[in-house]
Amino acid sequence: MGLQEYFAQLSRGVDLVAECSGLSALDLEKMGASAQDAAELISLHTIYFGPTPYTGKQRLALDAARRNGHCLSTLRLIESFTRRAKVQLGAWNLRVELCATPSEQVTAVARRRLREMRVPRKYTERALLRQHPNGLATLTVTGNGLDMADAFRTIDQQHPGKSFIARMLGKADGAPAGRTRVTTMAVLQLEDYGKLVRRERDDVLVRTTSGTVITGAQLVERACANEGLITVISRAQGPVDLYRFDRFASVKQRTMLAAEHPTCAWPGCTTPAERGQFHHLTPWKHGGETNIANLVTLCNYHNGVNEDDPNAPPRRGRLTRQGGTIVWQPPHISR
Repeated sequence: MGLQEYFAQLSRGVDLVAECSGLSALDLEKMGASAQDAAELISLHTIYFGPTPYTGKQRLALDAARRNGHCLSTLRLIESFTRRAKVQLGAWNLRVELCATPSEQVTAVARRRLREMRVPRKYTERALLRQHPNGLATLTVTGNGLDMADAFRTIDQQHPGKSFIARMLGKADGAPAGRTRVTTMAVLQLEDYGKLVRRERDDVLVRTTSGTVITGAQLVERACANEGLITVISRAQGPVDLYRFDRFASVKQRTMLAAEHPTCAWPGCTTPAERGQFHHLTPWKHGGETNIANLVTLCNYHNGVNEDDPNAPPRRGRLTRQGGTIVWQPPHISR
C-alpha cells in the first residue's frame, strides 16, 4: 500500500471503524495492525457502533462525523476529551457536539465545554500539617478570606516560618511564648531490674533480682527518682507501663506508645504520634485486647492499609510485635 492509499484509508474515519464489526483486537493484529492500533479501533467501534442506552445520540454523532469528514486521528482526539467527562450522559453530549465541529476547532471547543462542565471545588475551614524529611513542615490553613489575607500580610517573606510562629504564639520580651512544653521521657529496661509477674489493678508487679516483689511505681521511684516521665519496656513484651511521680498520665497508653515510636510505626512514615490512632496488632474482633502490648500508633492512612486479618496473607503488609519489638511483616510472609 502506498502512502496516498494509506492516508486515504485513515481519512475514512467512522467508515473504517465500521469495518471492525465482528472482529476482535487479535483479528486486527493478525491482519498487521499493532496491538495499540487494534485496541483503539475496537474501542472506537464499541463507542460508535456498539450497544448503548444513548442510541439517539450515537446516531447523531455518527452522522455529524461523516458529514464533517472526520478522519481517524480526529476521532481519537474527540475520545481523548470525552473520557474527561464525569458522567456518561455528559460524555455523549460532548461527543455529539465535537463530531459536529470542524476538525481544526475540536480542541478549542472541547476545552471550553470541559471548563463549563467542571464542578467548582467546595472549600471548608480546615487545617493540615505535612511533615518533611528534612525537619521542616508545611501548615495549610483554610478559613475566612479576609482573615487569611490579614494574617498573610503579617508574615515576613524573608523568614516566613519564623515570623508566622512568633506572631501566632505571641511575643514576650522578644521571645516567642506558648511553645509546646517538652517533658523528659526516661525508658527503664525491665529485665535489668527483675521480671514481670503480672498486672494488678492500675499497676504491675515486678520480682526484682533480689527476689522481692514490688510494684512498678516502687521500682521507678528507686531507679529514676529525678526523671519526668518513665516508661517501663520489656525486651520480650514491649512497653509495660508508664509512671509519673505526681500523678498518672491522663492519656497513659498513648504516651507510652509515643515513647516507643515518636512517629507512625509504619516504615518510612514521619507522621507524629500525637496525630496518630491506636491500632490493635491482633484485631479486637479476633480477640485482641486493648492493652499496651497489643497496641501501636499508626497514622490514619497506614491504620487503614494495615492488613488486620491474622488468617489471611497480607496484601500491603502488616505490623506485628516480635521479641518485644514492632516489625513490619511484608506481604509475602504469612504469620
